[in-house]
Amino acid sequence: MSAQAGATALLTSLLSIGVRHAVLCPGSRSAPLAYALRELEVQGSIALHVETDERAAGFLALGLGKASGVPAVVVTTSGSAVANLHPAVIEAYHSGVPLIALTADRPAWMRGSGANQTTDQVGLLGPGLVGEIDVSADDIAGQPQHLAGLLDVVWRGPVHINVSFDVPLTPDTPSFPDRPPIGQFTVPSHEWEPEHLDSRPTVIVAGPGTPHAELLHRTGRGSVPILAEPAAGERSLPGAIPAARLVAGLFADEIERVIIVGHPTLSRPITALMSRSDIEVISVRTEPVPTDPGRVARVLDMMPSLEPQGDWLAAWQRAGDAAYVAGRDALGDDLDALTASAVIADAEGDWFLGASNIVRDVDLLAGYPQARFHASRGLAGIDGTIATARGMAGVLNGMKAALGDLTFVHDLGSLVRTRGQDEPPIDVVVLDDGGGGIFATLEHGAKRYESTFDRVFRTAKDIDIVAAAKAFGWEGMTVGSLDDLESVLREPPAGRVIRVACERPVEHVRARRDQLASAMLDAAAASVSKSSGNM
Repeated sequence: MSAQAGATALLTSLLSIGVRHAVLCPGSRSAPLAYALRELEVQGSIALHVETDERAAGFLALGLGKASGVPAVVVTTSGSAVANLHPAVIEAYHSGVPLIALTADRPAWMRGSGANQTTDQVGLLGPGLVGEIDVSADDIAGQPQHLAGLLDVVWRGPVHINVSFDVPLTPDTPSFPDRPPIGQFTVPSHEWEPEHLDSRPTVIVAGPGTPHAELLHRTGRGSVPILAEPAAGERSLPGAIPAARLVAGLFADEIERVIIVGHPTLSRPITALMSRSDIEVISVRTEPVPTDPGRVARVLDMMPSLEPQGDWLAAWQRAGDAAYVAGRDALGDDLDALTASAVIADAEGDWFLGASNIVRDVDLLAGYPQARFHASRGLAGIDGTIATARGMAGVLNGMKAALGDLTFVHDLGSLVRTRGQDEPPIDVVVLDDGGGGIFATLEHGAKRYESTFDRVFRTAKDIDIVAAAKAFGWEGMTVGSLDDLESVLREPPAGRVIRVACERPVEHVRARRDQLASAMLDAAAASVSKSSGNM
């Protein structure tokens, strides 16, 4: 059988489970897949995205899957191209995002021969997979059911299909009949009776990556305080508490139960709360890895039902509201990283937040957000942020991203767009604080480490962000005031890189953040004290 017949059978199988997006990187050994994907694009059966950098392509596919819940397929040729998918694959694994890494390979007999562009690609993507298959194009063409078991688990996270193609790699006849069969991707549903919990003081800690509703049956989740990260869907629920990482300490002695949903990892205080061994900790299973940082949780397959705890929730809400108001009063009107984050926290639409300070500042300063925030919190890395946001924008029909200058530099290549390819509108807001500003807020920014801080932590780069954006065909601009930032962010996304100059000395950054946190915590504590006094 021909290589093209194998490519046709393989992609037909992917269409049958509902795959609608493919990200292709050019290559010779993957040519049969490229020909087949082009024909599917012409037929209107698949949306094809062509990228040059395999690392960026992997994150683009991650973003497509994150936004849609349906796996996107990323296609590479053989050799080191495959290794470049690893960062996106492990992020998908720890985020529970479905993703299909489809890698072309030389025939298996060539492995270990020293042949050009040949290595052992099986296992190259490491343990961060929910499934893997190594198969020849002939086997797929003759028995496409080889893929059945693998495609049954793809809803849980990333899978790797390594397919060997022998020459010839070009088609003699068209690959597909008109309109190949297209299926619907569905997450397996489960029917369980939720466990019912008593009314001891309970909080829900929520992070992104929460399983589909049919897996959770989220009974009673609005009846207790919810400590939700910005990228968790629960952040928009009435029970979500502003400034939760500050407020939680005020109620530490009263909390008797924590329920973890999704993959919360954002703050040390909340991680410490999830790790307590002196209270009941329940982790609602996320795929593929339940969240239990302290190794103390009882894992459930679905959200338990809860008794309403109105007075308990109201006390948390008063404290959260007081902290939020005090924080906004303490910000002032100077344009820096904190005030810029407050503007973003008040924005609308879809936003992708980079790792580091921006997502933490939005978490601290957001009240009851109108925007839908997204982030890569599986491993909380800065890699691939622009590419992931571009992928999500392809499903959401546009979005905005906010990230730091190092995150921007790290993914600069993802600004490259393929000529003639439709691109969804996206704006990238870069908070330029002169390097790794988050380290200034950690112990590494303390006075006693100042002699090494700039060299090995801040690591500021010599780059003209606006000029770099323009070089890649984007509109670039710098905003100089809060009013200007608010004005430009009210506009719909339009392919702009918007630089916010907010570099400050380390001691200033630490002092300002300490003052802000103190003001918010004092206000929250006063509300708790006042409430207790009225009881």
